[in-house]
Amino acid sequence: MNFGMFTDFHVRENMNQVEAFDESFNQVMAAEELGLDTVWLAEHHFSPERAVLASPMVLASAICARTERIRVGLAVQVLPLTNPLRVAEEAATVDHISKGRFEFGIGRSGLTRYYQGFNVPYEESRPRFIESLEIIMKAWKQDTFSHNGRYHSYDDVTVVPRPFQNPHPPVTVAVAGEETFPMIGEMGHSIFISMNTGREQLKDRLDSYREARQKRETTTTGNILMRVPVYVAETKEKARSEPEASARHALIYAAQELSQTAASEEAAARMHRTANLPYEEILANRVIYGSPDEVVDRLKEVQEDLGITGLVMECNYGGRIPYDSVCNSLRLLSEKVMPHFK
Repeated sequence: MNFGMFTDFHVRENMNQVEAFDESFNQVMAAEELGLDTVWLAEHHFSPERAVLASPMVLASAICARTERIRVGLAVQVLPLTNPLRVAEEAATVDHISKGRFEFGIGRSGLTRYYQGFNVPYEESRPRFIESLEIIMKAWKQDTFSHNGRYHSYDDVTVVPRPFQNPHPPVTVAVAGEETFPMIGEMGHSIFISMNTGREQLKDRLDSYREARQKRETTTTGNILMRVPVYVAETKEKARSEPEASARHALIYAAQELSQTAASEEAAARMHRTANLPYEEILANRVIYGSPDEVVDRLKEVQEDLGITGLVMECNYGGRIPYDSVCNSLRLLSEKVMPHFK
């Protein structure tokens, strides 16, 4: 099991942006020292009240330069908002800076606010994503290539540098919709999934992903990384009470702010429903909070049920958990949970 820490570079209450960067860098260094496998970086735009992580590739480069062991990934680069040739160059550069510790996580995002801000129609997000990924794969696998597409055209271009990893960094795609699972399976890429999707529905969609992937190749099964809030404390009571205010803030923020720019009415309605769920139901189905033994049991259950190979853990879900408490949770995770999965 790959244990990855997801970070938004949150802006806390009464915290300025300089302090937000400093605190999140310190948390990343703690993850390195405690032996976590990967740090995953979000991408947020036009949300000063939420996060300062607008340039994940830049921050990935900075983290790679400061660390020696931990892998550094994007979760995710919003591919339709960028020039794919530039992304190919920058990702390959970060791969070299890290000496092959870079993970290329990509997606479309479910928020139209980002697209509105960059003046990109959201209805073009899927075809733009597919075309951009095709271009990046060409750029990494071919010495010189041309492309004449709907959104981008290039004539006899060569990407420099070539990736450090051969043939390129691992590619992981965020999936949510029913049709996306088999589509990415056919491409042969690994996937990010979310615990927000119902368990039985998720199992069906994962079956379609595996079936599509098997038709393409039989040598590997692909990584399945689950994004989920995780918090560990010494006791069951502390693990439930300490992150509660932050979790409720995350749910209310999603219902009041994010739902306004959700890509679909269904997604917006889901955010509102989730915000009104009793905390006990959130604990049972949306997060993994508990004592070390409880978290081990929950993770083993999910691993067996869904066949996940890694975690993208939101260790400060909502961004309101005190820094010392987050670090204590990471320490307990490292010392008392991770050894059960090595």
